[in-house]
Amino acid sequence: SSRPPPIRHAPPERLLGTMPALGVRHFVVRWSCLLLPTACQACTNLIVTRGASDDNSTIFSYTADSGSLFGTLGHYPAAKNPAGTKRKVWNWDTGRYLGEIDEAPETFNVIGNLNEHGLAIGETTFGGNETLAGGEGLLDYGSLIWITLQRAKTAREAIDTMGRLVAEYGYVSEGESFTIGDASEVWVMELIGKGKFEKGAVWVAVRIPDGQVSGHANQARIQQFPLKDPENCVYSADVISFAVKVGLWPADRPQEQFSFSDTYDPITFSGARQSDARVWSFFSAVADDPNFEKAYESYVLGQNLTAAARMPLHIKPKAKISAQGLMMHMRNHYEGTALDPTLDVGAGDAGTPFRTRPIVWKLGNSSYVHERSVGTPQAGWNFVAQLRGNLPAAIGGLIWFGVDDATFSVHVPFHGGETRVPKSFADGTGDALTWSQESAFWAFNTVANFVYPRWFLAREQVERAMAIEAKLAADLADDERKAVALYNTLGAAAALEFLTAASSARAEAVTKAEFAEFGRLMVVHRDGFRISQPDAPAPGELPQDHGGAQGGIVPRVDEVGYGENWYSRIVKDTGDHYKMTDPHTHPDLEARKARVLAKGTTSALRPPAARDIRAPEVVIV
Repeated sequence: SSRPPPIRHAPPERLLGTMPALGVRHFVVRWSCLLLPTACQACTNLIVTRGASDDNSTIFSYTADSGSLFGTLGHYPAAKNPAGTKRKVWNWDTGRYLGEIDEAPETFNVIGNLNEHGLAIGETTFGGNETLAGGEGLLDYGSLIWITLQRAKTAREAIDTMGRLVAEYGYVSEGESFTIGDASEVWVMELIGKGKFEKGAVWVAVRIPDGQVSGHANQARIQQFPLKDPENCVYSADVISFAVKVGLWPADRPQEQFSFSDTYDPITFSGARQSDARVWSFFSAVADDPNFEKAYESYVLGQNLTAAARMPLHIKPKAKISAQGLMMHMRNHYEGTALDPTLDVGAGDAGTPFRTRPIVWKLGNSSYVHERSVGTPQAGWNFVAQLRGNLPAAIGGLIWFGVDDATFSVHVPFHGGETRVPKSFADGTGDALTWSQESAFWAFNTVANFVYPRWFLAREQVERAMAIEAKLAADLADDERKAVALYNTLGAAAALEFLTAASSARAEAVTKAEFAEFGRLMVVHRDGFRISQPDAPAPGELPQDHGGAQGGIVPRVDEVGYGENWYSRIVKDTGDHYKMTDPHTHPDLEARKARVLAKGTTSALRPPAARDIRAPEVVIV
């Protein structure tokens, strides 16, 4: 039997089709960096405002791309802190101790990147002007996020808190784009340190208009911004004057023309092709303008890098987007676009969109790149924040958390008010150098790394993840109804304990099921075959199982083979090297010999025309 067609063979609009049975509304599936130091992350945020979402919630996604990150769900319990309490700060990327800062008198409960008040923060690193990196201080971008989540209740409070923290304690990371959202609104804040020039950072924050979608992916996105509209744009007092001081902006040029991105992070080939292209793939799939994809194609290909060629910060979508729909956009690999990586020789016989790193490589005197899609193996974890205003804040804030590659992640829901993390998602259950069969990160890595060289299995794994997420969503709705009833009768603590226990049970079940799925895949697809149940014995015959001895059951073993295109490529590359020189003199002997050499496979037992592979029945013990 030939292997199933690679997913690249399906037109994008028909790849998985519309899936109302799975609760994915208004969504037709479309599979669709700056050169940073190894320690830094290369991430993606896709943003949906309340008016653009299907349930009037603020929604945004985050993929934490890094080869060194171990995916766990962090937790900071709420606390009352005595005067004089200090907080130790560790650099998130490097693990290096930075020092201590004063702790706030009260800190809020935080689960992942979400707090008990329904505030969530994501980020992507854009790097920016190299002279502004390496500033002195005590805060990196990761600690800035979690300290802010422990101190702020709303998006506007968070922006103010972040600005004050970097001014007081300094900033040591490179340039960052932050997504800062609550149940009412969502902002993009871009911030870059002052290097060795001064302590602190300059920044600008722009509110995304309701009904619009936005995104950023390792390229600063805010260009010109309104200087006198504090309801929709706020910025550090010296965001322009500092640029003048260090020679990045001419003093005599009108301030209204100032562009944050074009000044502090000018566009480059990598900024367009390997960064903004991720946002382009999302915008192209959802844009109300049917010509959007083509209009910015030359930009993301790196052919037109002028400031005028760049994409807008936000656009109007053609339809409402759900949290589950945004999860599918996180599984995008540019299929069906000008950046489709599944069609060239690098895709291998299975048509994978992924390439072995590095993403920039040289041949002779020329440099080349591999595409950098939203769904990527080099991810520690990812999430979709769903911030709902129709529930108590500790329940209404929801983070759908997944580990490893968003392509195959099952996103498990957690509430911002939950008081503990399940063991399989918690720190201490394995680490980057310690494999653990209790760890969700290792469960999903095991399955994903089995599928990568067998990309013809990707579609079934994505469909499986979506089906589980749909079931989780249905169970969640029932649990939240019960939790609200508890909240109204017994109080918040009872409701949150109920939700915490339910989330933990779901998460542990998902992890266990993922390890079982690896077992199924290994049984069915080991050694380049497809293994399935043998034919049922004829009446009066015994099963083909050696009577329970000598290994037991003898399964059906089908040779998967390659597609015709790959066989053609082999012949093109090798000519007659593998060609049978005399298959006609003794055709019967040749056929018999071929069957002997294929011993143990279905093709050795009967002609290919008689095969019909059954769904395998696999037992995992």
